[in-house]
Amino acid sequence: MTVTVPDVIDRYYRLIGEPDVDAFVACFTDDAIVADQDRTYDGPAAIRAWRERTAAEYAYDAVPETVEEEAGGNLVVTALVSGTFPGSPVRQRHRFTLRDGLIGALDIRP
Repeated sequence: MTVTVPDVIDRYYRLIGEPDVDAFVACFTDDAIVADQDRTYDGPAAIRAWRERTAAEYAYDAVPETVEEEAGGNLVVTALVSGTFPGSPVRQRHRFTLRDGLIGALDIRP
């Protein structure tokens, strides 16, 4: 099944399995916030550290399966995430807030 998402979200998912951390961080606004597993990463430096840490610990990829638009315009993508982490594969809900063509906020939940 092919799911259509905005370009920046497509780029985010393509870069998850790639080593280019600069391109990954470039998907986010300068004041972006990522909430993952009840931890918050605020701004590019924190998002970079989060990405570098997770990439060093696990090899994984994520494939969008569904996308829903919320009333406020946020997009909720259900993605199949698989890799070398315990419990793989899992389905996660990724709630994106977009601003100026970039990700302003990302909330990752099971």
